[in-house]
Amino acid sequence: MLAADHPYNTVFDPQYWGRHGAPHDVLARLRNEDPVYWFENDQFDPAWLLTRHADVEFVGKQPKLFLSGPRTVFHNPKGFKSPLIGLPQQDAPQHTRHRRAMQGWFTPRAMRNLEDRLAEIAKNSVDRMAATEGCEFCSVVSSHLPLKIICELLGIPEDQEAVVWQLTQDVFAVSDPDLARARDAQQGVRNAMGFCAEIALARQKKPTGDFASTIANAEIDGERMTIQEIASHLMIMISAGHDTTASAISGGMLALIRHPEQLDKLRQHPELTECAVNEMLRYVTPTTNFVRTAAEDTQIGGVKIAKDDDVCIHFCAANRDEDEFENPQQFLIDRRPNRHLTFGTGPHACIGQLLARIEMKALFEELVPRLETVELDGDPEQISAFWVTGLKKLPIKYKIAG
Repeated sequence: MLAADHPYNTVFDPQYWGRHGAPHDVLARLRNEDPVYWFENDQFDPAWLLTRHADVEFVGKQPKLFLSGPRTVFHNPKGFKSPLIGLPQQDAPQHTRHRRAMQGWFTPRAMRNLEDRLAEIAKNSVDRMAATEGCEFCSVVSSHLPLKIICELLGIPEDQEAVVWQLTQDVFAVSDPDLARARDAQQGVRNAMGFCAEIALARQKKPTGDFASTIANAEIDGERMTIQEIASHLMIMISAGHDTTASAISGGMLALIRHPEQLDKLRQHPELTECAVNEMLRYVTPTTNFVRTAAEDTQIGGVKIAKDDDVCIHFCAANRDEDEFENPQQFLIDRRPNRHLTFGTGPHACIGQLLARIEMKALFEELVPRLETVELDGDPEQISAFWVTGLKKLPIKYKIAG
C-alpha cells in the first residue's frame, strides 16, 4: 500500500494533473524501476500498472488473454457494473459483431467524403480567429470542429451542440469544478445515456440516414440491439468522438507555441502536416489509460500476473518510452517512425482514429499557413482529470492573414 505522499500517487491524482499536467518524471521512473508495478493505495482498487511501450502493446494485442469487460477504467472499482456496454467495455465475440455494424462509417472512403466539409469548418474557425487578435483557443477553436462534425454525423442539431459538450464534461471532467455540473461520474454517465437513449428511440421511430440511425436500427445475429447497447455506442461516439480530438488539437497548438522552431518548420514544409499531427497525438495522448483483466495466469515482462488481476495499460507512459522513441520528451513534427499508442492497438484500437486524424489535419492545414505570429496570452490550464485529459484554457494572441 502506497503512503499518501508517495510520488507514484500522482499518476492517478486528478488534482495533480490539473495543476501540473501529466507526471512524466514519475512515469519515467516507473518505466525504468517498476515497469510492471502493483499499484495499490486507499483511493482505488489495485491493478498492475504497465508503463513500457512493449508491455502495453502486448496486452492490447492479446484480447483473449486480457479482457475489457470486467473493469474498463481505473477509477471504477473491481466488480462495478457500468451502465455503459459499448465497444470499450465489450469482449469477443460481442465486440467483433458490434464493431462490424458501425465500421462502414469510419473507412478511408467514408473519411474522404468528409474532407470538403472539414475544410469548410476549418476555414470558418480560422476566419473567426482572424477577426480578432487573440482568443481562448480551447473554446473558440479546438472544440468547434470535432464537436460540429460528430453532431452532424449523429444528426444532432446545432442548437444542441452545447448540451453535447456539457454531457461530455460531466463524464470525463467530473473532478474539475470549472467544467462539470454532474454530482459524480455515475450521474454524468446516466445523464448522457438518457440523452442518447432519446436519440435512439427517435431514430428507430423515424430513421434519418445518419450514424445514429444506423446504430439504432442495426441487427446483431438477426436481432436489434437493446436501447442500452445503442445508447452506449452513441454516448461513446458523442463524448470520445469530439472531446479527445479537441484536446489533441489544443495540446498540439500549445506544443507548436512552445517549440517555435517546429512551427517554423511546419510553415516551411506544409507537406509535414500529417506527420506533425501524428506527433501531436503522441505528445498529448488525451486518453491516458485503460484497464484489462487477466483471463488466466500469465506473465508480463517476467512478472507473474494471476488470473482475475487487473492490468492498467498506460498509453501516456508508453508514448514517452525511451526504448521505443528517440528523445521521447521532445516534440518533433517530422518524427519517423512514430508507433505511438494513443489510439490503442489490437481489436480495441479506436474505431474513430481516422476521423480524428483528418479533423486535425484539416485544421492545421488551414491555420498554420495563415498564422503570422502566435504567443501565449496567459497561463494554459489543464483539466483536473487523469483518464481523459488535456487543456481547458489556452489563451493566445496572434496575427492571422485574412
